[in-house]
Amino acid sequence: MKYRTEVEIFGHTYIIKGEEESEYVRQLANYVDQEMRKITQKTNTISTSKVAVLVALNIADELFKTRELVNEKTTSLIDRIDAQFKKENESA
Repeated sequence: MKYRTEVEIFGHTYIIKGEEESEYVRQLANYVDQEMRKITQKTNTISTSKVAVLVALNIADELFKTRELVNEKTTSLIDRIDAQFKKENESA
């Protein structure tokens, strides 16, 4: 199903069309808006495009760190499962 969602980010209105439900798109837009406002408060950058790039870099950083953490946890879990199987096979 295609959804059409109107959102406001950093004072600009956007129409987002896509597969994701409107509530989810609004949550994403709200997050981006909040992050842009945080950057604006921390810097003297007035350019919307510069603020957007800084926010994109911050969100990409969050994504990369989260992926790395998930990979580490997955590897650790697989190692523990393998060790358990090995232990059970040795005692069988």
